[in-house]
Amino acid sequence: MTESRWNPEKPLVINAICIIGVINAIQMFNLVLSPMAKQAGAVFPLYFSTSILISLLCIAGLWRLKRWAALVYTALLICNQVVLMIMGYWELAAAVIPVAIILLLFKHLDKMS
Repeated sequence: MTESRWNPEKPLVINAICIIGVINAIQMFNLVLSPMAKQAGAVFPLYFSTSILISLLCIAGLWRLKRWAALVYTALLICNQVVLMIMGYWELAAAVIPVAIILLLFKHLDKMS
């Protein structure tokens, strides 16, 4: 009756990545609605909206320790960096967190199914 939902096999860092991912998705949603996104053209808000949905799907998969989620999330983080470069908004600081997330995901990839 008092079954615990805590999964001791799930690395704490994966929980942190999921929480950061949800926060990032919320921030990206604000970016989609910003005047800056409208100035960039119609394609970029559509891209970032799709990116948000894929991110949330990957976060759900990461929460369940799915390997596909780590690989898709890695590809998405890299694509987002490329899109920011194309838009002219990329900065080195913008790549620090995605690179850290990718490294941590690959460090724990063996714990995922």
